[in-house]
Amino acid sequence: MKPVRLTIQAFGPYPEREVIDFRDAVEAGLFGIYGQTGSGKSTIFSAMTFALFGEPAKTEQETPSLRSDHAAPTVATEVELVFDVSGKRFVIVRRPDQMRPKQRGDGETRSPHEAFLFDATGLAPDEINEDQRGKVIAEKKVRDVDLAVSELLGYGPEQFRQIVLLPQGRFETFLSAKTKERLDILRDLFDVSLYQSLMVDLKAKAETAERSVREERELCARQLSSEGFESTDALIAGIVGAVAERAQRLETEKVARATFASAQTTLRDAEAIEAKFKIAEESQKILTELQAHKSGMDALAERVVKAERARSMIDTERHVEQTRSEVRDAEKKLAETQVSAVRAEEEAKSAAEALNNESSRADDIERLRRKLDEFERFKLVLDKAAGGKEKVEAAKAAERQANHNLNVAQQELTDLQGLHREKAEALKVFRQSEGRRKDITTHFQILTSSLIMAKTYEKAENEVLTAQVAVQKQTSKCEAAIRLTDDARSRFEEAERSLSEAQALHLASKLEAGEPCPVCGATEHPAPTTGATEHAGLDQAFREAKAAWERADKATRAAAETLAEMRGTLGERQERLTSLDRPDESVTTLKDRLDNQQKVVDDLGPEADINLAEVEIEQLGENIAALQTNCDALRDAFYERRREMTAETTRFEEMLSTVPGNLRDPDALAAARSRDLQALSDQRAAKAAAEKAAVDTREVALAAQKDQQAADSVLLDCRNRYRKEVEAFQLRLGQAGISENDFHTLKPAVETVDVDREKVDEYQRRLENGKEAAIAAAAVIEALVRADLQLLEAMQHETEERLTKATEGRVGAATRVDHLEKLQESLAKTLQRLGEEEAASGPLRKLAALVNGDNQQKLDLETFAIGAMFDQVLEAANLRLGPMTASRYRLERDIENAGRGRRGLGIHVFDNFTGKARSTTTLSGGETFIAALALALGLADVVESSSGKVRLDTIFIDEGFGSLDTESGSGTLDQVLQALSSLVSQNRAVGLISHVPLVQEVIPNGFYVRKHHTGSSVEVRRIA
Repeated sequence: MKPVRLTIQAFGPYPEREVIDFRDAVEAGLFGIYGQTGSGKSTIFSAMTFALFGEPAKTEQETPSLRSDHAAPTVATEVELVFDVSGKRFVIVRRPDQMRPKQRGDGETRSPHEAFLFDATGLAPDEINEDQRGKVIAEKKVRDVDLAVSELLGYGPEQFRQIVLLPQGRFETFLSAKTKERLDILRDLFDVSLYQSLMVDLKAKAETAERSVREERELCARQLSSEGFESTDALIAGIVGAVAERAQRLETEKVARATFASAQTTLRDAEAIEAKFKIAEESQKILTELQAHKSGMDALAERVVKAERARSMIDTERHVEQTRSEVRDAEKKLAETQVSAVRAEEEAKSAAEALNNESSRADDIERLRRKLDEFERFKLVLDKAAGGKEKVEAAKAAERQANHNLNVAQQELTDLQGLHREKAEALKVFRQSEGRRKDITTHFQILTSSLIMAKTYEKAENEVLTAQVAVQKQTSKCEAAIRLTDDARSRFEEAERSLSEAQALHLASKLEAGEPCPVCGATEHPAPTTGATEHAGLDQAFREAKAAWERADKATRAAAETLAEMRGTLGERQERLTSLDRPDESVTTLKDRLDNQQKVVDDLGPEADINLAEVEIEQLGENIAALQTNCDALRDAFYERRREMTAETTRFEEMLSTVPGNLRDPDALAAARSRDLQALSDQRAAKAAAEKAAVDTREVALAAQKDQQAADSVLLDCRNRYRKEVEAFQLRLGQAGISENDFHTLKPAVETVDVDREKVDEYQRRLENGKEAAIAAAAVIEALVRADLQLLEAMQHETEERLTKATEGRVGAATRVDHLEKLQESLAKTLQRLGEEEAASGPLRKLAALVNGDNQQKLDLETFAIGAMFDQVLEAANLRLGPMTASRYRLERDIENAGRGRRGLGIHVFDNFTGKARSTTTLSGGETFIAALALALGLADVVESSSGKVRLDTIFIDEGFGSLDTESGSGTLDQVLQALSSLVSQNRAVGLISHVPLVQEVIPNGFYVRKHHTGSSVEVRRIA
């Protein structure tokens, strides 16, 4: 990866937009980034790391803290990196999760993390801008962009920090890493997936084969246990007992079946006789119910005869009702026409009066017409004065603006004068406190170092004490577990002895003279075991005791392992405590002293820049003088605007003198004219409406009188027809011999006369049939005797239950025999097959254990493969380390390192001066930096040469040169710089961050970060 251009905005100490062009620096090969401490040199690397991976260069730094504290709230934090990989150009843009002002209203809202990746191949850096970044590869979704970047570069953020960007304080991480940590880094850099897949595949297959055999054996044991057997021998004895039980159950079932058949026959005969008695009782009951309804049916027959005579006069009555309804309708119509005639006459009178009233308002119409003419004259005046009003409003606005400008300037002048006095007083205080602050700061740093040492020692003491307490507790637990295991073993042995005696007793009870023993096959049984039945249940007790012992034994082993681990931890912590110096003062005392010092510093207030304060005071004086001059000019302008406003107002009032005050506004005048115009229109319309209403109501009144006369004539005709129909109905009633009251009483019966006649006939038929059926049923039961059905049913139910139980017992015994025989056959086949499978998988399991680290070196196949690549890394690193250390040191791989963890990727350093190898932790600070740098450079060489995908065109080194000596111009610093210059000659650029003057003199190419009180900025240094 080769950086081309980095653009950062509101990021770290950079409040504005900073553009860093790497093209000339990378072309020079070796370049530096210099500046004051805290100016933001490392932030440039952090911005590159964040752009690529969404993470800062320092893993402990939180992403939200990347935003610049100096930036304005409206400026968003953003990073853009243009970089080249394998001849192609890409652009990545990121905006972290941040707060921004709301677009509407007050307050803030959160913007989520966003990322964009573009393919800008073919575009020059100067052509890349916000509107043109190339073809989109991934956008918006951070996860998609992260995956695309990792795929593009061939490594992730951790590997980037180890081989591309060596952040401040992290040089020795890879050098001192343990095998597992170094393995995680190298696994991502070297493609050893084939070996890893082989390890996983062999282990999975071996575990599958072993687990299959183990699980099937456990399944066999669980099958036996679920049936109540401890072993296959116990299963055989159980089958013999089950066969005898099945024969006994079959005989019991036969007896119960015969008893049930006899009881069933007796019950069926008794039920047939009982049915005949019930038929006779039902017939007599039906006859009795029919005879009880005879009187009611006779009355119904008489009513049918009368209803048939009344039915012939229904039509005549209907004509009477129809004419009566016509009379009522005619009377109602006459009343309605009378009311309409009265209402129409009243409305005609009202309309005539309204017409007279409207005629009397002719003077009002003329007055309104004259007033509208006057409004037209006023409108002409206002139209002429419109220009004058605009001038008045403009003059007033100018006067208000001039007054506002004057007030603002005066307030600003007052504020500046107050600030000038405050700054002058503060400068005096700053000068007095700065001298004291320096003395306190020096003492504070000494106390801080002492506190760190004291905390380290106190933490080590606490860790030793915690480990001692844990060892004591675990020792007690281990001893208790041993006691429990011993007790459980004793109970298991006692249960095993009891079970053996009980099984022998069970087999002896089944022995018969002359029959072979199921165990030994002998036909003679001279001394069979004897005992009592209280041994039942010993098999379950044996299984429970065995399980308890196994659990206790497992817990004891686990407790012993935990105790050994805790003792190892205690030894390590005690050794570390011994290596530390005991502090002279306690942590509490040092904290109190630091708090007192901090309180004194806090009382002094924040650190101030005295030179800056003096410049600010001088600038304030100049600003005050300029503002005083501005205030005088603004005051003159205000008085001039007030004079112009007064003159324009006077001219405008003279133009409007003929218009009433309430009508000088055009809108008010238009509203008044509109009201009067509407009133004139309303009066004219009201008069026309009154004339029309007078004519219309008179015509309606005449029509209503005609309708009343016609309704009176219709009512007279209807009354005559009604009288004739009533006389005809009375004549028919007399001829039928029925009074009018009897007729109305019989009307409901007329409607049901046909149905009632059928009811009477049906009743007579049913009565005759009932008498005949009762006589026949009584003759059938005359010679029969009724039985007790409830007793017979109980007897049948009892015998049926006995038969059901006997059948279930027989089926259960037969099923048990069949099940046990099948179980015996299945277990025999399974156990034979498992033995064969276990023998066949032995070589596979052994091979899987070897490749997964179960060997003398505790080295798995993947680590072995990576170790081969690591040898190449050390070889490449020694090519750099030799020249930088005057050929004193050489890095070697330590395969036989102690410990129980993974081995194979350890490092020690061979000292040619002593001829011995030693740990890298024994190197000095400068030597450690050189060794780590050589290892990083060697790793970069091997990664790039072994991977066709990873390109390390540029690497960055952050600090560390201060630990190197520069004596006589030929110290280790010169040797390191020479090695880096050699690296540059091999087509790889190297960027350095350093504050060492000699580094800046030797490597002038690069950038300088300048620190200001409002943030930092980046300047380009001379390019060689």
